[in-house]
Amino acid sequence: MRSVVNLTILGLVLGVAGSTAEPPAPAPVAVPAAETVLADNRWTKVAEVPADPLGRELEPGRGAFLCFEPGSGAILRYGGYTPTEGNELWSFDLAARKWENPLAADYAWPPPADRPGAGAWWSMAWDSKRKVVWLCGGSGVAARKQPALFNDIWQYDPAKKAFAPMKAKGFPKFSGGCRIVYDSKNDVVVRAPAYDGEWDAMCNRDATWVYDPNKNAWEGRKTPNPPKNALAAAFVFDPTVGKSVYLAQGKDHLGDTWTYDAAANAWAKLETKERPPARVVAGAAYDAANKLVVVCGGVGHPGGSAYGYLFRGGGVQLTDTWTLDTAKAEWRKLDVGAPVVPKLNGERGPRFEHFCAMDYDAKNGAVVLSASTVGVWALRLRPEGAKELPALKLAALPAPMKVEPPKEPVFKMAPPNKKLLELPANTWTQLEGGSAIGGGEVPLIYDEATGYCLKFGGCNNGGAGSFASGYGNDLSAYDPATERWIALRWVDPCGPPRPANGCTRAYCHDPVRKVNWFAGGTAGNHLASSLPAGFAGAPDSGTWCYDGLKDRFELVPVSGKSPSWDRVVCCYDRDKNLFVFNAAQVFDPAARTWSQGGEGLPVMHYTYGCYVNSLKGLFAVHPKPAGTETVVYDAAAKAWRNLKPGGDTLPPGGGGGPFTAYDPGNDVALCIYMKQVYAYDVKANAWKTLGKAPDVGEEMTFDTRHKVFLATGAMGKQVWAFRYGKAGN
Repeated sequence: MRSVVNLTILGLVLGVAGSTAEPPAPAPVAVPAAETVLADNRWTKVAEVPADPLGRELEPGRGAFLCFEPGSGAILRYGGYTPTEGNELWSFDLAARKWENPLAADYAWPPPADRPGAGAWWSMAWDSKRKVVWLCGGSGVAARKQPALFNDIWQYDPAKKAFAPMKAKGFPKFSGGCRIVYDSKNDVVVRAPAYDGEWDAMCNRDATWVYDPNKNAWEGRKTPNPPKNALAAAFVFDPTVGKSVYLAQGKDHLGDTWTYDAAANAWAKLETKERPPARVVAGAAYDAANKLVVVCGGVGHPGGSAYGYLFRGGGVQLTDTWTLDTAKAEWRKLDVGAPVVPKLNGERGPRFEHFCAMDYDAKNGAVVLSASTVGVWALRLRPEGAKELPALKLAALPAPMKVEPPKEPVFKMAPPNKKLLELPANTWTQLEGGSAIGGGEVPLIYDEATGYCLKFGGCNNGGAGSFASGYGNDLSAYDPATERWIALRWVDPCGPPRPANGCTRAYCHDPVRKVNWFAGGTAGNHLASSLPAGFAGAPDSGTWCYDGLKDRFELVPVSGKSPSWDRVVCCYDRDKNLFVFNAAQVFDPAARTWSQGGEGLPVMHYTYGCYVNSLKGLFAVHPKPAGTETVVYDAAAKAWRNLKPGGDTLPPGGGGGPFTAYDPGNDVALCIYMKQVYAYDVKANAWKTLGKAPDVGEEMTFDTRHKVFLATGAMGKQVWAFRYGKAGN
């Protein structure tokens, strides 16, 4: 885990609004980590984010919001992206510079029913009348069919430290990525217009929803000329005007400011001389002492035009700070420095950080911002000419939270699945646990260390269940023992470190080191932290190692050129302990070296190979117009060899590539191609047609624990099992 660093002060004195172009960030100035006074008009680092309770490298809290709770004088944060999606509740005391965990993370399955679902985007709002916190708009792990968008509003009572689902009437159908505010003037909770550009399951585009706590009911309101929706757009209630303030996408341009009057059910565009550049997922809060809306950070479009980034989160990282005097319709850019977004080892470009977690600490009169890569920062504003503020003393910086990696594996293997052990031979059986997780053009591999079937990213995994449209960097696993999908690393396109988002990536399980190797692949956009901003194409995204027992990714330093193109014909050569990548490139995990292996198979983007023990090589079915070939890679000759098998003939090439998996007990490779199932008997060097394939996609693997083949349907919505049996067995 990263250690706590010294207090960092950035910035100058509050200035007059100027150009929308960002000035270069001033150099950080380190000061002693002793008791200090929080300076006015500059962002100051006050703490680190809390460590992951399980000791993994992922920072919790990404994709979380903040909410000040007056009773304790602390700022609350719920959930966020973590390996299994977080459902922990944290609180932060600014003066003490200390995090506490009143409701620790609970990774149990099924998820506990006494708190909101585990995941990110839980927007929170303080209800000053009932002295409770409202939570709404989460997305993450909720049911056996994962992932999910939550369709309820929750209440958290700080006095009782207890959550309660409201089970409100008329709730809008899902609301991931939407912010809520509590309108103290009208005693209602208002939900911002829905962001549904990438969520097929969401509805009510550009609709305004209001929750009445007295009636425990939602009302979907139609309003003339509503603002356009955007991803987690800034949404703040301003009591000075009794209206909610919203940053939205304009019709012909970007960066409009709107206000919503709940009593009149009317949106109005605020005409201002200046306005901040358009942005999504920015931090936003209402500064009660100065009666100003404060906005910091977010992701913006470099040219200020087009709006694809509003739905994908791509674009440039913004670190500017603006204030809005709603009553005067006046935006002002501040010269107060900015939180520092560090570049981590192994990353080629700046890490994206959204700054979406921000609120106003009324006890200490400061805006507090928390983000997983930059830590916790505070800004106390004193406008020019205002009286000097009482000194705010901060405690000495606490020692880093010591979190040791767990001695036991993070994920323990469940007992064997009796149904799979007793599965009839030569019959496809559909298992439970269909899911929207995962797209096509990537392998499904069996991890012998965890007993999971892993799937990473893929093409066409947009829509319900994916945040990165078209291309994912989510890691999911299917557990054959419990027949369920597990979202290990889900819906986090902007980091933390992992292989680039995309498809046609090669990866395999290394049984010697009990890890999985990743290489190659294409990327559809630059949302993954391993890619530089502005990149498009098929990059050399590096060589990655994933340890399933520890749930940990590592970008591995290697010598030689790692693959930078798209192929999925790969395997782990158990005889030579090498990762063979389409036979054109070979990786030696012991030496951490890539070398040229020979000639690669042409036009094999969507063909999936496997290692066949008895052939001691990478096995694949190569579709060609003149006739499909059965081939194996001869490592000694560094060439592919046509096995020229007898028996049934496979159809010529067309309609997508075949995918294969190997059963070492029966010395048989199974192939699904052109909606038919074929078995290759290695000893007999012959194919046999087994009949029509079930509704599977492009993924199949062999579960060595249950001794069955496993295949997934398109988008993982179905899972099938098949036990091969020879005649007489």
